Amino acid sequence: MSKRLFVDTSAWIMLLNQSEQHHREAVKTYNELQNNRMVTTNLIIGETYTWLRKKGSFQIAIKYLQSIKRKADLKQLEVIYSDLSLEQQAVRLLEKYQDHQFSYADAVSFCAMQNLGIKEALAYDPRFMVAGFKVINEL
Repeated sequence: MSKRLFVDTSAWIMLLNQSEQHHREAVKTYNELQNNRMVTTNLIIGETYTWLRKKGSFQIAIKYLQSIKRKADLKQLEVIYSDLSLEQQAVRLLEKYQDHQFSYADAVSFCAMQNLGIKEALAYDPRFMVAGFKVINEL
C-alpha cells in the first residue's frame, strides 16, 4: 500500500518553473514518487496559483489549476479543504511556534498532515522540518 505524501507550494513551483535551480531534480523525484498518494490543500493550490500568476502569466497559472483538477478527478491527488476546525488548529500552532515565520498556509498544511498521519512532504521549505516532518528534497 502506498503512503500519503504532502506536496507543498515550494515543490509545485520547483516542478513547474523550469528556471528554478532544482527543477530537474524536482521533476525526477516527483515522477519517482507517483506510486504514493499525493496530498495538498486548497491553500497551497491558492499560493501556487498566485505565485505563477505574478511570476509567470495567467495562462501558466490557469493551466496549473486545470492540471490540479485533472489530477484530483483521476484520484492522483487528494485536495484537503480548509475548514473552521482545521483553521482553529492552525491558529493554535501559529501561537505555539510564534518564534518561527510560519505562514497561515504552512500552519494549515501542518495541521492537515498531523490529522491525516502524513509524516513526509515533497517540499523545498525547511519549516516542515521545524514542525517535525521529514522533507524530501529540502534545500
